[in-house]
Amino acid sequence: MSQVLSPNTRLVDTGDSVGYRWILTDVERTHIASLLNIEESEITKEGNIMGQDRAQCTCGKYSGLDDLVHNALNLGVHCKNFMLNVLTNGPQGPSPAHDLSCSNCGEMYAGKFFWVPSIPW
Repeated sequence: MSQVLSPNTRLVDTGDSVGYRWILTDVERTHIASLLNIEESEITKEGNIMGQDRAQCTCGKYSGLDDLVHNALNLGVHCKNFMLNVLTNGPQGPSPAHDLSCSNCGEMYAGKFFWVPSIPW
């Protein structure tokens, strides 16, 4: 039986590792560009490999890369240049698990979120 995944998500199974390809949507790309004050064309990544499927917030929004950027900027964890570098060149190392709040309504998504840089796109 195959696993039912959230929209814009694909399962990646290398045999050694499993990840979830979060495909960057046009809405996410536009939101991220506005958060970073850049042109959408500057975001060259197609998405990111995460350790879990997208979660759905109580407001209906699915977790996305825009939430990661929004959270990092609001918490002062990363600067805009760092975030743009990740969205251009990909993550440079493993990620600790993060709590993630919805950039639409502020509610916390269930679970912890992390990326898996060792799995190729």
